[in-house]
Amino acid sequence: MSSPTHKDIWKSMSAIDVSEWTQSRAVGRQTLSWIPWSDCMAILQSHYPDFEYEFYPITLYPDGSAEVGCKVSIGEVSRVVYLPVMDHKFNAIVAGPDSSPSSRDLSDARWRGFVKCTSILTGLGFNLFRAGEGKPAEPIVRDEVKARREKKTLATKLTQLSEVLTECELTRDPDYPYGRKVRVKDIKLGKQVLNAGGPLLRVNKAIAFLTKELNEIKES
Repeated sequence: MSSPTHKDIWKSMSAIDVSEWTQSRAVGRQTLSWIPWSDCMAILQSHYPDFEYEFYPITLYPDGSAEVGCKVSIGEVSRVVYLPVMDHKFNAIVAGPDSSPSSRDLSDARWRGFVKCTSILTGLGFNLFRAGEGKPAEPIVRDEVKARREKKTLATKLTQLSEVLTECELTRDPDYPYGRKVRVKDIKLGKQVLNAGGPLLRVNKAIAFLTKELNEIKES
């Protein structure tokens, strides 16, 4: 049997609603949510029983803080996460006269790293990091991303067309400093495109046509 791809893993695991395993608590003005490492491991084990994990040696930094690393693998697909050793308020624990990372602190950091690494590898509980809730986020497919981008571009272009039409209207004013005026029918067609709200191709053509007419008037 072939090894699953990252796409296969993410598709199957990111769809799992982890709400029933999610725990939360307030930290300052934020509410942080997570999956306990034991539940995370049980879910992962039930789907990919041959998964492997590895904790890397602890890294100590000159400022007294420490960092742990974790690698989670499913077949040939793996991800690595590094995480600072933190206290219950998620501040880095710095070794000093009154404090230092204990063995419990190091263990907690390692298992936090395991949960985060599993999430990055599989998508399990990934929405906890994105939105603080256990229900899977609706996937954003490529076509939706393209549609959102085009919608934003269209809104910008419609604003631009409105500004061009305003300038075209000014040419109809008796006090307009140039002799020629934008034709009424051209302004009317531009307004029709604007009121219709697109499509983008027609909006771009209207902007180009009216802008060219304005420039010709100013240059004459």
